[in-house]
Amino acid sequence: MTTVSLGPLAIPLAPLPWLVAVMVATLVAARRKRRGHPGDAEPLIIWLAAAALIGARAAFVLRYQDQFTSVLAMFDLRDGGLWWPGALAGLAAGMALAAWRRAAVGEALHASLYGALAAVPVAAVVVLLNPAGTPAPDVTLYRPDGGDVSLHQARGPGVTLVNLWATWCPPCRREMPVLEAGQHHYPRVRFLFANQGEDAATMAAYLSDADLELNGVYLDPHGDLARAWGSGALPTTVLLNGAGEVIDHHIGPLSAAGLQHFLQPHLKE
Repeated sequence: MTTVSLGPLAIPLAPLPWLVAVMVATLVAARRKRRGHPGDAEPLIIWLAAAALIGARAAFVLRYQDQFTSVLAMFDLRDGGLWWPGALAGLAAGMALAAWRRAAVGEALHASLYGALAAVPVAAVVVLLNPAGTPAPDVTLYRPDGGDVSLHQARGPGVTLVNLWATWCPPCRREMPVLEAGQHHYPRVRFLFANQGEDAATMAAYLSDADLELNGVYLDPHGDLARAWGSGALPTTVLLNGAGEVIDHHIGPLSAAGLQHFLQPHLKE
């Protein structure tokens, strides 16, 4: 299970522990303030969370700066590009600045401890819902020109990237050129494009109009992969190892930098 649905919204599970930590810490700080504890810790907690986010994005951009074609792309968080060492650096810098300004660092840390404790069971549930090494479902995919093939037959002997997409999905359309280029940049990776719920004519018309040349394009007319992986959001990208087990997943569009960050840990010798 990769997302949780709230009405029309599909929320990725991965960031939920961090959101819970910030929310609980803010609520604890507000409650302690009402009980007469000194300091105004709620704004500081939000500031520290923002500093960690900014640091994580800055570190990601510096690490993959050659992949960005414009300054605006560096600020586009829709690719989910964050790197944890930058988050730690941003958090440390935020705390140093807060201490220099004599903010309520002690109260913020006290409340953050409760936030961290609240995040632990949420993180445990997320891990249980997405256990490492889960075998990929052996669903049937259909070739645009007729015939069918199982996912296990379609995947490669090494790392396989499975992208769930649709022509009506703007984020899917935005990342398609990135994935097209990725087929050439990462020859050791098998790319599979599983169109969700559309017919061959609709998909072929879009690929022709967009001037895209994709290998490994299949139809998943009933959305079997999305249902099996518990994803209510498109695009969803899943990585399989040579044994056909899920080793990573990403919700949302990938940039060139995001794709490199996503693949790199799994391509090491």
